[in-house]
Amino acid sequence: MPHSSLSQWRQAGRAKRWQALSAVNFIPFLLLQFGTAIALFWLLRELIKFAMAFTNDLLVKLPYLEPFQPFYRDPTQSILLTLGILMLLSPWLLDALLKLFYRLQPLSINALSTYSPEASRVLKRYCQQRNWSLPKLSILPISTPLALTYGNLPRTARIVVTQGLLEQLADDEIATIYAAQLGHITHWDFVVMSLFILVTHLPYTIYQQGSVREDRITNEFLRVIAAVFANCAYGLWCLLSGPALWLSQLRIYYSDRLAAEITGNPNGLTRALLKIAQGINKDIQQQGHTSWLLESWNLLTLISYDQAIALGNLHSYSQFESVLAWEYLNPARYWLNINHTHPLMGDRLHHLTHIAHHWRLEPELNLARKETDRIFNSSSPPASPALLLQVAPFFGILFGFLLGGLLWLVGGIGSWLGIAQLAWMYGDWSLIQGCLPIGFSIGTFIQINSLFPDIKPATVTINPDLPNLLASTALPIDSQPVRLQGKLLGRHGISNWLGQDLILHSPTGLVKLHHISWLWPVGDLVLRQSPSPTELLDRHLIATGWFRRGATPWIDVDILQTQGGKVSRSGHPGWSTLLATTAAAGGAYIILSGGI
Repeated sequence: MPHSSLSQWRQAGRAKRWQALSAVNFIPFLLLQFGTAIALFWLLRELIKFAMAFTNDLLVKLPYLEPFQPFYRDPTQSILLTLGILMLLSPWLLDALLKLFYRLQPLSINALSTYSPEASRVLKRYCQQRNWSLPKLSILPISTPLALTYGNLPRTARIVVTQGLLEQLADDEIATIYAAQLGHITHWDFVVMSLFILVTHLPYTIYQQGSVREDRITNEFLRVIAAVFANCAYGLWCLLSGPALWLSQLRIYYSDRLAAEITGNPNGLTRALLKIAQGINKDIQQQGHTSWLLESWNLLTLISYDQAIALGNLHSYSQFESVLAWEYLNPARYWLNINHTHPLMGDRLHHLTHIAHHWRLEPELNLARKETDRIFNSSSPPASPALLLQVAPFFGILFGFLLGGLLWLVGGIGSWLGIAQLAWMYGDWSLIQGCLPIGFSIGTFIQINSLFPDIKPATVTINPDLPNLLASTALPIDSQPVRLQGKLLGRHGISNWLGQDLILHSPTGLVKLHHISWLWPVGDLVLRQSPSPTELLDRHLIATGWFRRGATPWIDVDILQTQGGKVSRSGHPGWSTLLATTAAAGGAYIILSGGI
């Protein structure tokens, strides 16, 4: 029986007969896939070359040790060969990973028919039309609603769903999800994404397994070493995922479009995506943390777990429509989403609404552009003062470049006039190099007061309604001082050493927390001057900080305080000030020393 926390869906209809959507030129998308694969190869090669050179330099400096001669060779051919082998074996290797960690099981087409007869028909019909064999179907016995597609050819493709997805979605909604997975196979983007999952899983597994075994370490020094090693692996995982971000976002627009075209049911896909967000949100609440599967396979999931944390809090159409307005009306939305794995949900659902209108269907959500929208106006200028303040550090870099160029010009004039005190600036590249970080520093200092306004009783909002905050905040720079009561969720131990999984479960929903220690994680672990956030997990506490609305919402924490009086302080303003000061000092040093 499909379950949803929204008591009554509109159940907007589907097309009975529909015309194919206009043709799309897929050549740029295919070029993007090729470019993404090249970017992965280049990044891997540079990282490996750096590691080899660093290791040999270290061995040369150490007594009684000799450098490792193979590390002086060019690793290009070995990397290409390894990537080629991984791509060829990706279906079976990824099967093995899911079996090892998450008990992957086969799912027959007949078993699928018991949950969704339409999904079975869609798979058979579409594969017959293209002369494909059916993709291998599998299921993960977990409650989180997910769907994954991987492989290297249509005949080796795998479509994996979870038990939660089959139980929480209706027949037609399951069909739209399977149709979207067929879209990834049709457009071939699943090949490159499968390679990324394999490459990034090595550092992630080191991080995961190192974190799991941390509790067995009793020696404090070894515990610090294990924490550094595991979280460096986490950082490497984030870095290696970076080249896939643009492809990860764009491929979903194409798969959504094809799913609607195959099924004639854009409204069913809209309901499915919103129910999945609610299901992931509920799973995080029940488990008390973000699961390893959600994070490590995020590149292949239907929606990001970060998106689900916010969207899963919404339980009425008015909330969905007002909150999602930010994601298809905000003129800065694409820039704010540039470092995320998934496109903005509002943008996706707005495209599906457009398809519904094209087929003369009543949409599941009313996401048409409205001139009277209370947050954004389609005619408003994109370069608002708040937006300019939001990007002040980057404008500062541009200002630094212009300042360096101006000093060059002054130096040129001084050279022409024979003024030696000015002539030295002409042609001095250190001026440009030094002015860039100085400009960044100026922009950061300009931004700090707006980012972190004083939290006073008169300005702080106590226990605000999260959906209302989501609908009323335009940019991250629009800081909303808040004080929220709730239970702190997240992973325990060194797996959360960098605060990567801190979530506050308040009475009105989940919200992501960003916490940064004054002493940085090593200082907290060694000096123990204040409890780290991980020591406060599973406790009810009061979180004070600055609420921000970006591609996903979060709170920059100022103070976490338990009912028993334990206090964990965060150092966001201090670290921002330190960053700006360091950039200015570094720029001055570059100018005085004559360049990098």
